[in-house]
Amino acid sequence: MKKLKILMSILYVIVIGCFAVFLLSFIIDEINKYLVMGLVFLAGICIGVLIFSGRIIKNKKKIQWLEDKVRLANSIAYKVKCAGETCFSKIPIGIIVYNKSGIIEWANSAAEKIFHSNLVDHKMSLVHQKLADINKSIEALTRASNLETDINLYGKDYQVTSFNDDSLLYFIDKTDYKKLERKYYDNTLAIGLIVLDNFEEAVSSLDAQERAMKLSVIIGILSDWCSKYDIYIRGYSEKQYILIMNRTQLGLAMENEFKVIEDLNTYCNEENLKITISMGVACGDYGIKKLTEKAEELLDLAQQRGGNQVAVNAEGKDIRYYGGREVGADTRMPVYVRVKTEDLCDFIEKSSNVIIMAHTNTDADAFGASIALQKIAMKLNKDSRIVFDMSQSDVTVKNVYSEIKNEHIGLERMFSTPSEALQKIGPDTLLILVDCQYENMLIDPRVYRKARNIAIIDHHRSNNKAISNYSYLYNKTTSSSSVELIVEMFEYIDGKIDISSIEATLMLLGIIVDTNNLIFRANPQTFAVISRLLTYGATMIKAQKFIRETEDSHSTRIKIIHEMEIVNGKYGIAVCDEEEIYTRPFIAKIADSIIAVDKLHAGFCIGRISKDRYGISARSYDEMNVQLIMEEFEGGGHYNNAAAQVEAKNIQEIKDKLIRILNNQDSVGEQTMKIILTKDVKGKGKYGDTIDIPSGHANYLIKNNSAVPATADNINEFKRRSEQEKNEALKHLDEMKKLKEVLENEAITIQVRVGKEGKMFGTVSTKQIIDEIKATQNIVLDKRKITYNGEINKTGTYDIPILLHKEVTANIKLYVVEKK
Repeated sequence: MKKLKILMSILYVIVIGCFAVFLLSFIIDEINKYLVMGLVFLAGICIGVLIFSGRIIKNKKKIQWLEDKVRLANSIAYKVKCAGETCFSKIPIGIIVYNKSGIIEWANSAAEKIFHSNLVDHKMSLVHQKLADINKSIEALTRASNLETDINLYGKDYQVTSFNDDSLLYFIDKTDYKKLERKYYDNTLAIGLIVLDNFEEAVSSLDAQERAMKLSVIIGILSDWCSKYDIYIRGYSEKQYILIMNRTQLGLAMENEFKVIEDLNTYCNEENLKITISMGVACGDYGIKKLTEKAEELLDLAQQRGGNQVAVNAEGKDIRYYGGREVGADTRMPVYVRVKTEDLCDFIEKSSNVIIMAHTNTDADAFGASIALQKIAMKLNKDSRIVFDMSQSDVTVKNVYSEIKNEHIGLERMFSTPSEALQKIGPDTLLILVDCQYENMLIDPRVYRKARNIAIIDHHRSNNKAISNYSYLYNKTTSSSSVELIVEMFEYIDGKIDISSIEATLMLLGIIVDTNNLIFRANPQTFAVISRLLTYGATMIKAQKFIRETEDSHSTRIKIIHEMEIVNGKYGIAVCDEEEIYTRPFIAKIADSIIAVDKLHAGFCIGRISKDRYGISARSYDEMNVQLIMEEFEGGGHYNNAAAQVEAKNIQEIKDKLIRILNNQDSVGEQTMKIILTKDVKGKGKYGDTIDIPSGHANYLIKNNSAVPATADNINEFKRRSEQEKNEALKHLDEMKKLKEVLENEAITIQVRVGKEGKMFGTVSTKQIIDEIKATQNIVLDKRKITYNGEINKTGTYDIPILLHKEVTANIKLYVVEKK
């Protein structure tokens, strides 16, 4: 290349020289013409050679440039190859290549480190159960589909991605992220509010010293329960307390079903104190103010359902209820009624008009309560109408309305059809929903959806499906009826309310029907309301005439009751004819009749109410809460008066489910003698429990040294022993909790020999586990405390439960890995 450039330089000089001579030939005539022509010819040859040489040089430069590019590409490819090999081998991402048979063909060192195994030539199904599950999931996918999931392997969390087309698995370590996520989740704030229902009234007759002593015991019960779960409790009055906890502590309390309710009930029953506990607990990622507001709403809900229970809501999920198995203490005091009356009157006075609407299949209580509300609105000079539809009323109300049309035509003016009510609703209209809290149960939900201002007055227990966009709510489940709640308000409204005799009788009828002739839920307020209605001219005989049944209805009812089945000697279940359709009031009347039978704790009647729906009506005395049983069928009601509507294949299916539920219910037997158990007695109680049982059985237990009479001295002695045993038990429980933390803090690893395709020889025994714990943590345990029931015959991760205490189970992590 260099020589060619020198030659070209010489040629350039020759060409220039030839052209110089050629030019001089025009000036000097003596220059030979043949010489000039020869020089020109030489110059042409040189120029041709120069052009050819230039092309050669250009081509050589291009070839050089291409060669340089090839060398650069080869260099980059080599570096990429080296980087790829380094990446596959050393990057902290596990990579597995497998074949169609699920056998691992290649794995990088990170994957082998993750599984503590050589992996190559091992079956995925034998390496680890989680890997076997992934393999099954991959097999269920189409070839082009990919899988992404999270798994835990030997105490670490991984995100697993499958590229099915390439038969590749990638394992990305997300342990730190998951730990942070779990820590955040477990430590989410929860706030609870506690109210001691009926506290002031229950202790009002006690002197200061006795009041302080009983309050001290109640606070002790609450404090002991909180200490058990490390919950912070602070009282801001004698009957109101606030709880602060996290989600983990709340979860433990929920698992224990808030046993504090039962503990408090036991003490208050022994001391004849009419005190129960209501609690609302909210948990979620909210500010403290909003969380407290939610807890207040839940507390109100628990009290609206009758008190003596806990309402819990975490992260906006469905509300869960605990307790409610005994009748809550009534908190409807005169001051409370007056405040609720004033609030309702304020809403009515601010409205342009009032619309009153009850539930579909309107009964006597809803009808009478609607009339009572209409009288209040009239007293406050507001135009008001009751939404009424004859086709959506029960038999009793149809009879009542027929008499109104025939004999009291002036009363018709207070009623409107649903369509007329829709026309009357404006922006300032107040819609009062009475005896109902659920949109799907209203006479016409369109009326509710159009109204902007909603008030609710009801006496049924509510749940998370109840209407929530109300401006006013008055819900007391301890009330006999909605009529009772509204007529009580009359006393706190200025001036006399003009009520006719028939109107007062219709209100009285509502109470009679809802209490089954004053058998259920009748309380002092109920009789006070009845007394007031009698002064308005209500007549009991007239009310009773409205609820008389026909001869055919009476005969059918008696026949169904005659064929009822007695379950466990204390529950009566009547089943109506599968082919017939019955009204819900008729089914309820049968349940009323069943509970009138001696020695029955509860009565149930099941019958078809439409082509594809069945109705269940439930009644009880104070032995059990039938409302909780009806909630199992997504129904509701009251403690001893409830119902549900069910879709099922046939009546027998419902009956079978009801019997299963009843078999799980606790019942109260004949109470004849109080004893203290000195031993655990199956089906009766545990050591130290004070129970009431039939005297014959009580004497048998005393004779066999299983119990002693519950005398004052024996009670005091057992209290002393109980306190001592309680302290010792708490100390032992605390020790076991600490041991649990130690055991769960460190996983144990057992190495095993594996054969072809990763199959393990033999199994890991409980003795090997106990020996490994002793060797690594110097803790001696009884192998019988291990409650793991499966076989450990594969490498992988196992959760091994060890029962340290009846309330403490340590779940240790066992890593079974391939022996190197």
